[in-house]
Amino acid sequence: MKKAYLVLLLLALVWTSCHNGSGNMTNKCGPCPLTANAAILMVAKVRILDKTTGADLILAHTSPYKPSDLHVSSSLTGPGYQFTVDTSSFSGYPSVWLIDYQSVNYTLQLANLSADQIKVVAGLNSQKCCATTEVKSIMLNDSLVCAPCSPQQEVVIKK
Repeated sequence: MKKAYLVLLLLALVWTSCHNGSGNMTNKCGPCPLTANAAILMVAKVRILDKTTGADLILAHTSPYKPSDLHVSSSLTGPGYQFTVDTSSFSGYPSVWLIDYQSVNYTLQLANLSADQIKVVAGLNSQKCCATTEVKSIMLNDSLVCAPCSPQQEVVIKK
């Protein structure tokens, strides 16, 4: 008789471990936290540097260009993309932030210099439960910058 109770108890434990409360026994993940369902803010932190001296071309006090000389277009919003300039001491260096929630192509034109292309590819991570968006890769002028990338990835353009 003890064996029968032990088997029933074991079966009850197995059933409750697979049951998610909705009558569906196939989903073993359960509900995801709200943060997992939110889109991840992806930032390409762009620095435009002189290729010989390494000096910042737009954000240093002695830069030959101003942020208003930089024109950015996005494959999602078109020309006139409103980028953010970060000059805080928290980031360690001043940079132009290109912010989005999904895959996008950017074209950056600094004054009359040649244009640069940045391609950000986003996708879901490989988690089986509560997958979130991540930066799969970033390309600069058809050259791989990173794969996979951090959500705030540095991209350096040398002119």
